[in-house]
Amino acid sequence: MIPLSLHPDRLFSSDPAQRDFSRELYATIKELPIVSPHGHTDPQWYADNEPFTNASALLITPDPTVWRSAHKL
Repeated sequence: MIPLSLHPDRLFSSDPAQRDFSRELYATIKELPIVSPHGHTDPQWYADNEPFTNASALLITPDPTVWRSAHKL
């Protein structure tokens, strides 16, 4: 089986000028951790860096999408 190989520019614009800029910008941040603003999490959790006491406190309670899905079961 041939291993999957994804092109490093796959998410960049096909416009050469935009792609070149994207490469330069990405090179400056690619080693940084991902912090997603769409994570449905309280940013204070990251600042506190405390362990959670149970899984629901981490997964279900703060995420309205998971909460609604769980109530539909």
